[in-house]
This record gives sequence, C-alpha cells and structure tokens, in this order.
Amino acid sequence: MWNHTNFVLFFILAWSSLAQTLTVNNATLKFSATVGATTLPAAQTLNVQSVPTGQSFMVSVSGPAPAYAGWLLVSLSSGRTPQTLSVQVNPTGLGAGSYSGTILLTGTSGSPAPTASVSVTLTVGTPPPTITVSPSALSFAYTTSQIVAGNPALRSAFLLSNTGAATAATVSVQSAPWLKVTPTGNITLAGLFNSIQVSVDPSGLAPKVYTANITIKAAAAANPSLTIPVTLTVVAAPPTILSTWPSGLIQQSPQSVVTVNGLNYFANSTIAVSGFTTEATITVSDGTNTATESFFIPVYPGSSSALRIDMGSPLPGAIVGSGYANLALRAAGGSAPYFWAVSSGVLPPGLSISSGSILGTPSAAGTYYFTLQVFDSGTPIASSAYLPVKMIVLPSAPPTVPRITGGMGAIPTGILNTAYANGVSAAAYGGVGSYSWSATNLPAGLVIDATTGAITGTPVSVGTTGNLTGKVVGENAMLVTLPSSYLTSPGILRLAITTPSPGGGISNDAQFQIFGPQPQINAVVDSASFLQGSVSPGQIVTIFGLGLGPSALTLFNPTVPAPQIPTALPASSPSTRVLVNGTPAPILYTSTNQVSAIIPYSVSGSTVDVAVSNNTLVSQPVTLALAATAPGVYTTDASGRGQGAILNYNTATGDYSLNGTAAPALKGQTIVLYASGMGTTNLPVADTLVNASPAVIPNAPVSVTIGGQAAVVMAAQSPVGSVPGLLQLNVTVPATVSSGAAVPVVVNIGGVDSQAGVTMAIK
Repeated sequence: MWNHTNFVLFFILAWSSLAQTLTVNNATLKFSATVGATTLPAAQTLNVQSVPTGQSFMVSVSGPAPAYAGWLLVSLSSGRTPQTLSVQVNPTGLGAGSYSGTILLTGTSGSPAPTASVSVTLTVGTPPPTITVSPSALSFAYTTSQIVAGNPALRSAFLLSNTGAATAATVSVQSAPWLKVTPTGNITLAGLFNSIQVSVDPSGLAPKVYTANITIKAAAAANPSLTIPVTLTVVAAPPTILSTWPSGLIQQSPQSVVTVNGLNYFANSTIAVSGFTTEATITVSDGTNTATESFFIPVYPGSSSALRIDMGSPLPGAIVGSGYANLALRAAGGSAPYFWAVSSGVLPPGLSISSGSILGTPSAAGTYYFTLQVFDSGTPIASSAYLPVKMIVLPSAPPTVPRITGGMGAIPTGILNTAYANGVSAAAYGGVGSYSWSATNLPAGLVIDATTGAITGTPVSVGTTGNLTGKVVGENAMLVTLPSSYLTSPGILRLAITTPSPGGGISNDAQFQIFGPQPQINAVVDSASFLQGSVSPGQIVTIFGLGLGPSALTLFNPTVPAPQIPTALPASSPSTRVLVNGTPAPILYTSTNQVSAIIPYSVSGSTVDVAVSNNTLVSQPVTLALAATAPGVYTTDASGRGQGAILNYNTATGDYSLNGTAAPALKGQTIVLYASGMGTTNLPVADTLVNASPAVIPNAPVSVTIGGQAAVVMAAQSPVGSVPGLLQLNVTVPATVSSGAAVPVVVNIGGVDSQAGVTMAIK
C-alpha cells in the first residue's frame, strides 16, 4: 500500500539519482585589443544556469604562464543560479600575441559537484602606424635682391617618421609653385629617419607673406592625413635710387617725365618730393673785382633715417702742388661704417679716396664735376646714396681776380629747426685787398657774415615737398611725372621712393637738378681723348652741358648755304659764344647740349676760364689748366679709347682703307693718324680753315710709338681745308713690331703723351 512515508522515500531516492548540472550560455569568449590602446575591450556576459535551479557556485580563473590569466576579470567570485556574470579583459602591459585563460564555475553541493568552464582568448595586435613630423611647421624669409640660387636660407628639411610597421604614404604640395618638396609622390615610411627636403623659390614674388601646406597621406596610419604649414615671408629690400634720366632740367621747363633708376622697386612703391636744395649764389668782392659761386646746402628733417651724404657742394677747393687737407667724407643714416666711391666723373688728377677721405696733391688746375657715392653696412642688403659735387682746383699762383673755391671745410647739411652750429665759412683765393661777402637764396633761416663769410642761423624749411605720380616699369626703374610747378626755381629737387612693409622703407634721395636759365657747363674735354683738366692753344675742345645753344645742331656759320663750306669760323653760331679768358673762340658747331670750339692761340698764363654765352646769358666759368701741348688721338667710336681713327695708305695704288681687324696694316706700311692738342703752330690763326700754303706745322716736336717701338714720322701738319687745331701724322709702321688686333699707339707732342688705350690692327 502506497502511503505518505513511501512517497517521501521515493522522492529522496529520485532526487539523489538525478545529476546536478551547471551550464553557461557561451563556452568560448574572444577578445581583441591593440598594444598601447587607452581604452579596454568591451565586456562580455555569461548567463549561468543550473539543474536544479538555485544552486550555488564558485568562480575561479586560471591560465598558462607567464601571465596566468592575470588579464582576465570576472565580475563575481561566487553566486547562485540563475546568474549573469560580466567578463572583462585588461591587456595593459601585454605585448602583441594571443593569450588564453579559463573561467571555471564549480557548484558548492552534489557529489561530485557540478562544474562548467569557459575558454577565453585575448588577441593583442600591433597598433596601426602613427605618422609624426619634426618640426611641425616651416618658415622662410627672403629679402629681395638677395641671391636665390644656393641661398641656404631658402632650404630646409623635416623628419617624417612612423611607429609600427612600414607603411605607404604620399607627399604633395597644392597650388604653391614657389614651394618644392623632395621626394614627392609615393614613398614608404619605415622608422624615424625619413628626411624630406624642402626649398622655396621667391623669384618674381612681390613682398608679402605667402602660405602653403605640405600634405602627407597614409591610409593605413592611425592618423591617415597630416599637414605641415609652410610660410614664406618675402621682405622688400630698402629701395635705392642710383640716378635719374635726365639728370636735370632747365628752370621753367614744362611738365616732364623723368626716369628714376635704382634698385628694389615694386608695383606698390610710391614716390614723393622729399625736399628742395636751393641754389644759393654767394658773391665775394675784393673792392675791385667780384666773383660768384653756386652753393648747395641741403636741409633735412631731424627724423630722417635714410642714408644720405651729409655734405653740400662745392667741396673745399684745392691749389695745384699743395697737399689737400684730407677731407673726411661724411654720411648720415643707414648703418655705419660707410664705404665711398666716385660713381661718375673723375676726381682732380692727384687726388684719391682712401679710408673715407679725399687726399693727395692736385696736379692740374680746373673745375671738376663728379658724383660721390656712399655705401653703408646694412644687412642683408647694403644701401647707397649719391651726391653730385663740384671741386675747383686753382693754379699755385693766385689769380688777379678773386675766385671762390668753396668752403673752409666740407659744407654741412642743415637740420630742420636746429641751429646751424657746424656752419662753414666761404673761402676765396686771389684778388687784392680784403674780402666782403653777400649771398642770395640761402636756405630759409641762414645768413652769411659780410666780413668773415661764415654761414649761420637755423634752417626753418626742408624746401618743397609733395607726392608725385610714378609708374614702376621694372625693379630698376620708375617713370615719374614732374609737374611744371616743381621746376620753377634753380636748385636740386630731392625725390624719395617708399615701399610699404614687409621690409621696404624709404630710399635715399634722388638729386634732380633744376638749372637756372643761364647755360650750364658740365665738362670741357679734348675732342679726341675726351679727357678734361688741361687745354693747349689751338686745341679743339668739346663742351657738354645744358642750354648751351639752339635745340638743333648747327654747323659752322648758318648764313652760308649748303653745300658751300665757309672759309672762316664764326665766333657765335647762331647765338652761342664760347669765351676763353673773355676772348671769343671760333665755334665748329653748337647745340643745346654740346658745343665744339677752338681754344684761341692768343691765350696765356697757367689757367683759362671757359664760359658759354647763349642769348646774352652767361654760364659760370670753368677753370682749366693751360698747357703748351695736350695731345689726344681720335678713335673710330669717338670715345677716346680703342681702335684709332687710322687710315692704311697703299703707296702703289694711292688708296686708303680704314684700319681695323678687317683691314690690318702691314709692317713697313704708311698709316695716317689724326690728333688734337698740338699747341702753337707756325701759323697761329684759329678762325680760318687751313690753306694749302704755307703748311701749318706744330712748333713742338712730334714723335709716335707703335707697340712700344719708335715709328718714323714722315709728316706732321694740319690737313689742307681742315679746321685749325687738327693734326695729321703720316707714320711708317715699324718693321719689327708685333702683330695683333689691338697694338698700342701713342703720340708725343712736346714731351707729353696722348691718352692711353688707343690701338690699331697690324698683320
């Protein structure tokens, strides 16, 4: 009979006969991580069940050496089913590789106790490569006018590196033709020493800041794109004015266009009148005679920092045979120390520039015009400035009338609203009695002492200023319109160019001369050698300047109709007169910029004063040394140097050919030379063309050397029908002279050699 006792016994027996179990929903868990990752892999869950339900269990973790599954974490160490466990891994400190571990669940009752296990695999991979650059940005700076090729400041490099495995990458530059990277295109990055060369080419770039990017792309990298910013700052060099064309204009000229030549001009450069140096006239009187001289005293604002020559004109005068008092040249602005040169014209013979001073002993009287140029020590580009000056060299014997020689020392510039404390006294030489002084058109605020000639006061104006219209036509030239309102008074119009930043600044001053209405003599030279300094009686000279005569070239006497050649040379043609010590000189031709005349044979003394009169206005005289002879040989290009104007004479045929490389003279052949400056002749008439008889020959002995060897002079006389002062020499080429395309030729008259550098061709 089945009773309650039997039922209980049956249940106990049945329960004990059932196996207790633990189960999980996932017997395998897999995790992945990356070496060096800063975030952990996501946790995974395990659902634990048991039969019968509600069974208690313990959790343990194990794994092989060396980690022993220390990286494996389970959220509970024990529990009762049903239960959810969270499984986490921490790969920190593990190297790349595969790691295994086991989670073991063990019941707390039953015999045997039920268990369940979970296999856990952790795969730690290497991270994707990371691209880095050093430096992270590049910058370049270039000052215009510096060299580009080979300039180390225009080259640089950066190191492109990667961590991890080698990876492919591309390097590129977009829309920046001035930026070059080597290598570009596809490259392979491996390790830390991938050097990428970078260079910039600023040629043709205007001053400003340019930016571009170098882009590195590597699809497999953790940072697949990297940008390196590149900056190029093109800095404008300070503008520098070297000269103007023309160098000046006559007072009251109409509006004119002037070329301002220089360096470092840009499209945004502007030009303005920075000041005006008046042409002051200083007069000295010895009680009987008077003399005048033009003085130029520039006045600058105290704030001016542009490089300038800190002197006026004329420079202190000199006396032939007396040592010059080591005139220290002065500059202001820019960056000292300064370096000096003569950029045009020549110093008086015997003088030179050394260590920033003019020194020496002058050997030839005359009036010398030249342009001083100063360079500073600015970096990376040195600045320069220039100033046209005049120097008078007088003979050792004092002239009978006073001559103003300049100042007793260099004429200093004035500073606006500052006492002219370094004022200078005007100086004179010659004449009789004591001097008295007066002046007109000195800079406003300055006066001259009537007794001492000292110039004192306080300058109150820099002169005319104002903006001008300019058009830059290249980095070396600007076309500037000068309105007539700036051309009304004689003096020096100072022009300055400004270039805005970056770099740039204000240039030195252009020195544009406004000449007075009277003729202006710039140079008196021998017509053959083009040298100045001395002349001889009967010498043919060429005078250069402004306002010397009519605008059209006029030959001889214009009243004689062409093609007739006049037999007499005029003293004026048509309105020009050349006065040599007050005596009219025969004129060969005249024009506004150039006149040729013959020094009268009647002149005497150690010097001559040459002046030009045009329509009753007379120039200031130019003083030249008077020598017995001053030979010069004519050349084919009228430069006074190179191939001489020499004819080869064929005695067999009577034909002539122009000597040169295409028609060299033969050794022993007769050649014909032409020269000037032979001095007095047996027929000292300068205003009549040469007649056939008597033959006109020089009083001084004549000799010729060719290639350093003496040549036989068969004849030396003025050609029939030529103008006086021209000498023809028939010479035999030495038989032993060396052949060549440029054999030196020297003519000696009265012990004085002709200019160096004249040559001829000999076969």
